[in-house]
Amino acid sequence: MKKTIAAFLKGVIPVIVALIFVISVSGCQKKEEGTMEQTGKQIDESVEATQATKEGTMEKAGKKIDEGVEATKDTVKQAGEAVKEGAEKTAEATKETAKKAGDAVGLDAEKAKK
Repeated sequence: MKKTIAAFLKGVIPVIVALIFVISVSGCQKKEEGTMEQTGKQIDESVEATQATKEGTMEKAGKKIDEGVEATKDTVKQAGEAVKEGAEKTAEATKETAKKAGDAVGLDAEKAKK
């Protein structure tokens, strides 16, 4: 019986080694992508392109907003300067009117004393 088991193992071991080799080689072959993998890649590429476009659009919108803010600041500054000039002119006119009124009252007071 020892010879039969030894003879059997001598015949089986090369077959097992051959099967292991075939299985390992077939496992190393490059597999083609299936439909789902291809669709997934296309979706990923679309999402990345959309994000890049969105970021570019948001940056452009931010720049336009910044430009609008700067223009508004300039306009407000100009309006403030105009109001300041108007207030100064009004103050001068008021002082001149008050002086004239005071002079007129002073003249009338002098006439009344005489």
